[in-house]
Amino acid sequence: MEVATVVLLGVASIGSAWSAYQVSRWNGVETDQARVSAVFRIDASREYALATQLVAYDAAAVSQYAQSIAAENVALQDFLRETIVRPAFRPVIDEWKEQIAAGQLPTNLLENPEYLSDLFAESNVADAAALEAAALSEEAGNDADGYVRITLFFAMALFFAGITASFSSRLARIMLLSASGITLVVAGVLLATYPIA
Repeated sequence: MEVATVVLLGVASIGSAWSAYQVSRWNGVETDQARVSAVFRIDASREYALATQLVAYDAAAVSQYAQSIAAENVALQDFLRETIVRPAFRPVIDEWKEQIAAGQLPTNLLENPEYLSDLFAESNVADAAALEAAALSEEAGNDADGYVRITLFFAMALFFAGITASFSSRLARIMLLSASGITLVVAGVLLATYPIA
């Protein structure tokens, strides 16, 4: 009986210590991934703001370019295209010029998915990375919570095994050791389902 008690106490102590260690490790992973997510969110915000500024700049250039077309001032159109319009935006201007020459209305700048996706690509990539890191952080937090539950099972096993000496009845001691053993088995099964940090 004493040997069984010592074995159960030892296993429960080691399991409890391991689970507490894993809680600490998973909390660290959660914190690290939350930090990574915050950095990516800052990057996404910065890239979004930059893209928004470029849209505003391009819209102002379009306005000037449209006025030069309306005034049929080819020299001003060339000047604006070569010095004011961003090189990355020139294909849009050229496409508009072709549409106007074909008698069509130019595509609205804010309804051009290719233009917008190019401008906001960096922001979208950073935002996706932030979401992925946030999901990993949440998953690590859930793993830490799971190890806390397992630690409670090991603590119950320690309690059941620890109080056996307080009882003189052999039946009571056997029941307490059985409860400790069953609780350890449950804790072990749960422990096997969780990842190791």
